[in-house]
Amino acid sequence: MSNIHHLERSLRKLRLTRVGAEWHALEKRALAEGWTLSRYLLTLCNEELLWRESEKLRRYKKEARLPVAKTLNEYDFSQVPELNGAQFRQLCETTDWVDAGENVLLFGTSGLGKSHLAAAIVDGVVAQVPGPVLQRRRVAAGAAQSQSAAETE
Repeated sequence: MSNIHHLERSLRKLRLTRVGAEWHALEKRALAEGWTLSRYLLTLCNEELLWRESEKLRRYKKEARLPVAKTLNEYDFSQVPELNGAQFRQLCETTDWVDAGENVLLFGTSGLGKSHLAAAIVDGVVAQVPGPVLQRRRVAAGAAQSQSAAETE
């Protein structure tokens, strides 16, 4: 077995998906531009990390089962004049309410864009928070809700 086949097999075993897809093209670039070995390895590692983070965000959004690619900029706030656009932007841009274990409830008749707004909020929050931090916050928020429910009984 050649070194290249052995390398590709090892990368698959180690589950370094992006490195396996990019190493050869990046090797050519590194040789052409005279990179050091450490710069080449660092670039490969960064590619893998960026890819994993984007895949994690994609997975979280998929698990939320909300419409994809919905933003507040696309929402027509004139449809429901009572809605405060600034308040929704704040929900998308801050995570304080997530840290506090608070919920957002959207009520209204069919067709007003509740799912659109929910997707925009999730998209905004998930984009701000690294995956492991978001997971810890979800677990902590669930524990806090369980504790407050037990205290009220």
